[in-house]
Amino acid sequence: MPQETIDTHELASITLDYRRECLQDDVVDSLTSIEPTDSAETVSELNGTNGSAVARKDDADCPMFLHLLRVSCDGQKINRGRTEWRKKPAR
Repeated sequence: MPQETIDTHELASITLDYRRECLQDDVVDSLTSIEPTDSAETVSELNGTNGSAVARKDDADCPMFLHLLRVSCDGQKINRGRTEWRKKPAR
């Protein structure tokens, strides 16, 4: 997750889809990508630097992210997820 999103937003909802078990000795990759909006070009893969996404300015109020947890050695999907974030209330 982009640090700026964590600093300025709070989790509004999360949807998880478990595909398979992860064993104790498995090495896994955790990838995150901004979810494309209706006006954005469709993204076929999760991408970003080292599995991290970068929030776009037009999505700053309520960004949505796609998440993927996979086994490093063979790429099998363990879990897919989607998170929605909202601005933290002013203090």
